[in-house]
Amino acid sequence: MLMNISLDIQSLRGFIKVSEMKSFTRAAEFLNITQPTISQQIKRLEDILGVSLFFRDNKNITLTAGGELLLSHAKEMLALNDKVSMLFKKEIIVDTLVLGVPEHFCEVALPKIISRIAEQFPFLQIVVKVSRSALLLEAVNQGKIDVCIVIDESNSMLDDVWNSLPVRWFISDDVKINNGYVPLALFKAPCGFRSLAIKKLEENNIKWRCSYESEDLVSLKTAVKAGVGVTALPFVSDVDGVNSYDEFDYFPRLPAFSVGIKQRRGWNPIYKSKIIDVIHSSWSNEY
Repeated sequence: MLMNISLDIQSLRGFIKVSEMKSFTRAAEFLNITQPTISQQIKRLEDILGVSLFFRDNKNITLTAGGELLLSHAKEMLALNDKVSMLFKKEIIVDTLVLGVPEHFCEVALPKIISRIAEQFPFLQIVVKVSRSALLLEAVNQGKIDVCIVIDESNSMLDDVWNSLPVRWFISDDVKINNGYVPLALFKAPCGFRSLAIKKLEENNIKWRCSYESEDLVSLKTAVKAGVGVTALPFVSDVDGVNSYDEFDYFPRLPAFSVGIKQRRGWNPIYKSKIIDVIHSSWSNEY
């Protein structure tokens, strides 16, 4: 008589994540558990099923035939588990959502987004990564972020374009242009706004120098307000003590940037479309 076997949901979750990311280390980091823990989960599944699930070598982790057979069924089991959790709205964490947001939207849109996600999806642990769009895109491509809002000059990296934001020059009354050189306050590279400001000035034969570099928006705005330099940023809101212009004196007009969303390849939970709707509507209501 064949004996029934019982598969652990968390072990299946770890198995699916390793198969997606092709790395025990990255999967463990994503699930906020240790690498030995996720290795034990896979070993437990292999012992119960009596098969090896992964081929392992120094560079690659790939599914065995047994792993491929388990994968589709594991996803079905996990989706059903999450669906039941949603129906009963149990106050337990059964999944993690890693959300990326540009710093420009942190003060107004982000509180609305995370509040609505927490209300509608109580089973989710929300992890927010705040950075520049170029770095968020890199993190999505590396599998470190599930979904993120992106400000993109070219539209080429967006899965869905929502709207556009004007980009303006931000200038303090205290800024001084010495020897004909425009002092720029810039984000450290890579940054689309940094590249755009330099490109537009050079296209108009305007001399410039980088007088200030920053990795965060708050200190960059502080530098502009103090008259240390001029910067180009998306016009989300006015900045106290700083003037903003579409074009100013010999500063050229700047193009608008697109705003949209980027998703991690392989991220396809049962609640995906609802999460994206919440993010989109929360952002749209503010901008």
